[in-house]
Amino acid sequence: MFDLDTFKQAEKRIRATVGKSPLVKSAWLSKELDAEVYLKLECMQPGRSFKIRGATNALLSADTMPKKVITASGGNHGLGVAIASKRAGIPSLIVLPTSTPSHRVDLLRDLGADVLLYGVAYDEANEHAKILAKESDTLYIHAFADDEVIVGQGTISLELVNELGSFDILVASIGGGGLLSGITLGLKAQGLVNSIEIIAVETEGANCFAASLAEDRVVELKAITSIAKTLGAKATSQFNFETLKELVNESVVVTDKEAVEALNLFLDHEKILVEPATSCIFAAALKDKEKFRGKKVVFIVCGSNVTLDEFRLWNQEFLNE
Repeated sequence: MFDLDTFKQAEKRIRATVGKSPLVKSAWLSKELDAEVYLKLECMQPGRSFKIRGATNALLSADTMPKKVITASGGNHGLGVAIASKRAGIPSLIVLPTSTPSHRVDLLRDLGADVLLYGVAYDEANEHAKILAKESDTLYIHAFADDEVIVGQGTISLELVNELGSFDILVASIGGGGLLSGITLGLKAQGLVNSIEIIAVETEGANCFAASLAEDRVVELKAITSIAKTLGAKATSQFNFETLKELVNESVVVTDKEAVEALNLFLDHEKILVEPATSCIFAAALKDKEKFRGKKVVFIVCGSNVTLDEFRLWNQEFLNE
């Protein structure tokens, strides 16, 4: 399933509607880390995250085009599905946890998606979405566990290798694990994963992967307490856990405060306002600069769905500003 041909087919399948994301060199981080640092700006994709890749690949991989698509989302996956469905002329239903910020609900409705609020966290919304899809015999697209979604996210790895050739370190955040599983499996399919150090980053209170590594089994968090809600799966899938346990070299967990500090630094230097679920990767790097010295490094800038009100609130809460 995860051979090189599968990733190339997915890239060809999505390319008509999903373009390559920008890859830019960061003068700021290159200086800070004394390294050659590149930013893969997935935050510039439609829906402002990488999620459009997996959603589009899953939809276009269906044996027959469905009459409707159902999914659950704790963050950006719903936007990816809504956009992919709208482009295909298919209605969509997005089930969201009740804690979802109103601006995300409005974005989905503006795209023509039906929205249902259910459950406190993503996991409860997801279980309800699966029931609804089964009852109506409708295509259900999982946010991070479907093979087609994982392969879609993994098309990032083809772009990186095509543009950069080799590199030494890749840093990405992890929620349910679909993004990093896709990228690492894509690198493995290209015969490169053993030559690249893979670093997975989470925030405290949304660190289901680190918790699972510590106990060598899939661990379900009692609740998501981090502000990084787009990392908000209480548990990863068994497949993603086993994949990342094998292929990830280091798991790092940072605090919400560190993520917000890094968010401000990234905005100041790169002029892009990203989510804490993204800025946590910079926080992790800035805490351990020596690791990156002299290396060629890629950061996956995975999402930028942030409002100014959220930004101000986080600064007030963590930075007293």
